[in-house]
Amino acid sequence: MICNNCGKEVENGTKFCASCGTKVEEVVSTKVEKKEEVKVEPVKSSNQGSSALGIVSMVLGIISIILSWFLTVFILVIPIAGLILGICAKGKKAFKITGIILNAVSIVVAIIMFVVGLTAIGRGVKESIPEIEKGLKTVETTVKSGYPYGTWTCINYYDTNASAYQDDVTKAPADMKTVLYLYTDNTFRYGPYSESYKNYYKGTFKYTIEKEKNEQYKSQNYSFIDVETTINDAMIDGVKNTEATGMHFEMELLGGSKDYDTALMLYYNTYNTYYCQR
Repeated sequence: MICNNCGKEVENGTKFCASCGTKVEEVVSTKVEKKEEVKVEPVKSSNQGSSALGIVSMVLGIISIILSWFLTVFILVIPIAGLILGICAKGKKAFKITGIILNAVSIVVAIIMFVVGLTAIGRGVKESIPEIEKGLKTVETTVKSGYPYGTWTCINYYDTNASAYQDDVTKAPADMKTVLYLYTDNTFRYGPYSESYKNYYKGTFKYTIEKEKNEQYKSQNYSFIDVETTINDAMIDGVKNTEATGMHFEMELLGGSKDYDTALMLYYNTYNTYYCQR
């Protein structure tokens, strides 16, 4: 330890300097420690993640604007998702705004293209209806001109009032009419017009075009068809009839009527003759 007055060395623990008698004060050396600088890492902003949403929104918008022209409303889930992401996005506004605009435009384009497509389909169907009707009429005429299929409304040819309804059998009273359905799957149903729910025959049938007879009456433009039926369901006055086995009749389609819509039917079972129209 050094004396502050005379500069002589003084022994440790001594109160006074032996050379000059000055009271010695203990000098405490202090060291200034440098505080170590702590580097603080900047906290990443959540805006970076939000900015990514804007980029994704923009990408979805680009995809949607392309697909909307072809897939119309069937891709709406993509632009709607992109629009939501764009609205939620923060950070760089360029991506966000671009994504929102592209996705919104995609939704509008998809809806417009869907409506245009429906209109085009409707127009096409409307234009094709006359052709369809024309085709059906051709088939109908072909079927009617030489085949028995159809719904035949009949009245007894020998009924005293039959001649009054030969122009239009449907105008005859209900109790005069009998209806024969000959379906194109070769099933049939036959019964009185007014009580067919409790009096009817049902089953299958097969027919034969009588070529020789048709040739014989060719000049009169008749078409003769032989029809045989097999009955598998019969009802007489509301009671099941298990004895009925079949009906056999001949149809004489009259060529003078439109599309052979008029016929005389001779039932071989009873030899009754009916005047029929379909």
